[in-house]
Amino acid sequence: MRGVRGSDGERPSSAAWRGTDRAVSETISFILVFSLVVASVGTIYAVGVSELEQTRDAERIENAERAFDVLADNLRDVLDGAPSRGTEVRLADATVSSVDDATMNVTIDPDSGPAPDPLPIRLRPLVYEAAAGGEIRLSNGAVLRDSARGEASVVRGPPLIVDGGDRVRLTLIKQEHVGTTAVGGSQTVRIRAAASRPRLFYDAEGGHNISVNLTTPYTDAWARQYESAGFDNCTEVTEPTAGSPGKLSCNVSDVDRVTVVWVRVTTSFE
Repeated sequence: MRGVRGSDGERPSSAAWRGTDRAVSETISFILVFSLVVASVGTIYAVGVSELEQTRDAERIENAERAFDVLADNLRDVLDGAPSRGTEVRLADATVSSVDDATMNVTIDPDSGPAPDPLPIRLRPLVYEAAAGGEIRLSNGAVLRDSARGEASVVRGPPLIVDGGDRVRLTLIKQEHVGTTAVGGSQTVRIRAAASRPRLFYDAEGGHNISVNLTTPYTDAWARQYESAGFDNCTEVTEPTAGSPGKLSCNVSDVDRVTVVWVRVTTSFE
């Protein structure tokens, strides 16, 4: 059997063979490193980018909640007599709008004397709806937060005082919106709020039973809020669905003094 020889008829040296092997080894190493880099980039894109987007969306909701908390503060200033207040809210691929899916009425049953007719109020909340899901809303002076998972909570309560069985003071906000009802995109919108003078609906001493009845998409959150504020109990009359709000009734009994006022608040987008 004839061996392998070079062009001059001599067998290649062992050093030449080692050089050829090293070239093959370097090629394989390059392929392995390149494959590792591609796999790492793919993993980062598949997992890391998704995590970053979730973090960004969560931060946007947090910023919206803080903005609506400031909006609620400014609304309290308007209720206390300020002529108007403007609050800037950065939308960040979201929509803020005035909706008509919530109402409230108060029924008062005194131990003596005639009972007043129920006071119905259309709340017309302002709603910040994030593109990734979840919303923040201002309703009757309260700030509610609903996550993309459907878990709602009242993060700031309404103007309400319940002092045991001694005193209950309710302020109902009849919110009305003028101009464009919805603004979307990534711009910054200013929400302007102005209020009329508070109007007294009822103010009397003596034993009273009070019922606050709400139509709202968030019956659970409102029930927890009113019970924690001092109401005796809340009953879900109708459960909310995807297409319609539910109904809730909250009651407190044997109250010595009851005061109920209502205020008309006008909002607009600038």
